[in-house]
Amino acid sequence: MKSLKFLALLLIIIPILFSCESTTETNTVATPVITPDSGTYTSAQTVQISCATSGATIYYTTDGTDPVTTSAVYTTPIIVGANMTVKAMAIKDSWNDSAIATKIYVVYNNMVSVPAGTFTMGRTTGTGYDDELPTHSVTLGAFYIGKYEVTQAEWYAVMNNNPSNFTGDNNRPVEQVSFYAALVYCNKKSMNDGLVPAYSISGSTNPADWGAIPNANSATWNAVTCNLNATGYRLPTEAEWEYAARGAANTPDYLYAGSNTVGDVSWYETNASGITHPVGQKTANGIGAYDMSGNVQEWVWDWYGAYTAAAQTNPTGPASNPTNLRVIRGGSWQQTAQASRVVFRNYGTPDKGEAKVSNSRLGFRVVRKAS
Repeated sequence: MKSLKFLALLLIIIPILFSCESTTETNTVATPVITPDSGTYTSAQTVQISCATSGATIYYTTDGTDPVTTSAVYTTPIIVGANMTVKAMAIKDSWNDSAIATKIYVVYNNMVSVPAGTFTMGRTTGTGYDDELPTHSVTLGAFYIGKYEVTQAEWYAVMNNNPSNFTGDNNRPVEQVSFYAALVYCNKKSMNDGLVPAYSISGSTNPADWGAIPNANSATWNAVTCNLNATGYRLPTEAEWEYAARGAANTPDYLYAGSNTVGDVSWYETNASGITHPVGQKTANGIGAYDMSGNVQEWVWDWYGAYTAAAQTNPTGPASNPTNLRVIRGGSWQQTAQASRVVFRNYGTPDKGEAKVSNSRLGFRVVRKAS
């Protein structure tokens, strides 16, 4: 009889035990949602994070590491103005932590998109110089180019110095910069931004391995190679520069970068008052780039050489120049309106940039490959 009572009691207790076990199952917090999606952007993005689980706390990081409970707590949108990886997780008491959400943002800050296309390179209108002819058809892939010439503030942030003659406003373009120094800036900035550097000297892409920037012609530095498929910053090719200056089109066929009226788009000898000016004060051209006519002249990648009439695709210029001359494009504060034309070509040795007035008109802007 007692055994029957014991069995009956077990039959009552066992279901209760199973019922208790089922009530101890723990829910899992929903994975956070990060918007906008991963991608390449040409301006700063406002990133928002949400979680569908009510009462959950969201933790996030912006340096690529996995978030933990000591990471920043999300309360307000994150402004992403540079390359950044955002990761987020959410937790709630007595719940399992969420999975980690990840979004990767590439921001081409202060850069404008230049679409792929075909254009006629060389002097298509007006009068000029023999080296601007013959005109020839050039086809280019898409790329990004600096909206502005590299400023003194941007240069200082990377190089920790300011070689410029015209100081007093960090938004003025950096000048008195040699071609060699521009290579160092491009690779250093690429490394700072987590990108693949484009330039290699003696087998290294790290400027720390290159030694001091030469102040005279250097065969070693002249042998620099450029990886056009790298994600990092570089100087534009001569064809890329002219295409961008034209607004990525031959129509309208402007003399200057965005206008037939030089004063609208250029600081040159007549209106510059003998100095450089903060970038972006004149009218932009058709792609939204500023100062491609005037302010300071700009180094490009190519060795200087004569044009040919043959059609070209993504040209990078001659393999060398017998007197070590690199192409310089655009006019400057010190030159006539003729130098502000989109087809004007100048040149200099790559060490040219030492402190003297004639070189305080030498600066540059950068490009990057399109994703």
